[in-house]
Amino acid sequence: MHCNSLMKNRHIDLLDGMWDFVFLGETEAPESLDPTEISYNDRMPVPSAYDAYPRYAGVRGTAVYRTFFTTPPKQSGFLRFSGTGMWNRIFVDGVELKTFSLPYTPIDLPFPASEQSKRELVVINDNRFDAQRVPLQEYYYDFYAYGGIYRSVEVHLPPPLYITEARVNPVDLSSGDVDVILWVNDKTQTSLSLDVWVDENQNAQHEVVLTEGVGTFRFNIPSPKLWTAETPHLYQISLQTEQDAWDTRIGFREITVEDGQIQINGTPVKLLGYCHHEAHPQFGPALSIQTHVQDLQLMKDMGCNFIRGSHYPMDPAFLDLCDELGFYVFQESLGWGNREKNFSNEDFHQSQLEQTRKMIRSSWNHACVIIWGYLNEGASNEEFSGPLYRELYELCKQEDPTRPATYASMYPFEDLFFEHCDLISINNYPGWYAQLDKVRPLDEIDALFDKIFIHLEKAGLSHKPFIISEIGAGAIYGWRDPLKAHWSEEYQLDYLDTICKRVVEDQRINGVALWQFCDGRTYSSAQALQRPRAFNNKGTFDEYRRPKMSYAAVKKYFTSFKG
Repeated sequence: MHCNSLMKNRHIDLLDGMWDFVFLGETEAPESLDPTEISYNDRMPVPSAYDAYPRYAGVRGTAVYRTFFTTPPKQSGFLRFSGTGMWNRIFVDGVELKTFSLPYTPIDLPFPASEQSKRELVVINDNRFDAQRVPLQEYYYDFYAYGGIYRSVEVHLPPPLYITEARVNPVDLSSGDVDVILWVNDKTQTSLSLDVWVDENQNAQHEVVLTEGVGTFRFNIPSPKLWTAETPHLYQISLQTEQDAWDTRIGFREITVEDGQIQINGTPVKLLGYCHHEAHPQFGPALSIQTHVQDLQLMKDMGCNFIRGSHYPMDPAFLDLCDELGFYVFQESLGWGNREKNFSNEDFHQSQLEQTRKMIRSSWNHACVIIWGYLNEGASNEEFSGPLYRELYELCKQEDPTRPATYASMYPFEDLFFEHCDLISINNYPGWYAQLDKVRPLDEIDALFDKIFIHLEKAGLSHKPFIISEIGAGAIYGWRDPLKAHWSEEYQLDYLDTICKRVVEDQRINGVALWQFCDGRTYSSAQALQRPRAFNNKGTFDEYRRPKMSYAAVKKYFTSFKG
């Protein structure tokens, strides 16, 4: 939800700032900790990944955050956590609200009223790997898993009857019709009178019939300006009742998949951009708005129009900026290389469904989001994974039939479930993880994609759009090599030159998300022997956003592409 000055009786407090903090270490049972018995010996900013800071760098165990907020006496409300990691118990005034482990996923938690105005909020957070406690996060994922409260925390104090959520969906680009489905907190309420405001001008009045707290209606914006990455026009929408106002922003755009092409507003587009981790060597995934803007400006300068959020739901603040600045976004729920032990874990199965549903509902009004994704590089070549792939695809289509859904597969020839996606997304690294042991195997790139397209045609899949959801080569910033071999900036330059040329010239390739925008911290164990510096070094920029030589090649092809 994007808040603005039209909010009426819904009071919102931002709790970002310095909180009380203590790191307890490897406690045996964080599920049993009593928040009233905890003593605090430090302070920690929120948002933050506490284990990115020098005092706690690399620790694994239980940490506790505490802050205070105020409410009018007898006023209930809810807390909005925009993203945390990895496992949490949330308490208000010593009473547990919820235990959950949905890393990076926005979540709302109602809290009860009190006679007291000063309220205590405690977050018990644990960043240890545990298949039962944290089914979605594994130690082998190729990005560092931090603990903490990564993103903003808000207190919402709504009126007695309020809109809990609304999906505002433009359905006709020519007429300007907009469909709304809304939910209210009281399921016994049978109707709701509201006014629709567009860009601070009253648009229409509606009497909405409610069934079990859910209602639908339609309004109209005459002659709407369309949203694209090149012309990111947004409309501010406010649904105002006598007591409440619920605000969001929308863009008029339509996503279709036809004849092997991704189309925006009926026009085929080629998606040119990067996989983007929310990562910084000093702050982990707790990125500031300044860092978000810097990253997006760098990508705009290179001619990018596309971002794949890797490999978890992106910060709502980042999506706001993508709406405003004009980027097409592949929004993906958390998963990486999951295998049979995950797929056979019922907690993993249910957590995948829950986090993906929450991701869609928290992001569906963002014009920038054009693709839903799930289960990056999972075992889609094995029958045992089929039920979850099918369920996640069906979930995406049930929650939002207006956007295509897919998953990034590393099995272009062995994948079993391409029927359960609207476009085919392939992760592969020909010429990096090379087939032949030679110095510069760049010829493997074109050869692989030629082979993939022949296979897809024989399999009857040529009607589905095709994007390269990952491809890239590593380079150590500043390393120049006479052989121009692996890990040199020269090899990465030639590698990305080869792939970008193929992408912009080949009509069968609908887009590319180069791996990756910037270097990011990964394994801290012996697995790092394959990741120099314990970083994934395939960034076009290093972790401090300093460009490598390959920057010039990407910019040359992306900025010159005319469609």
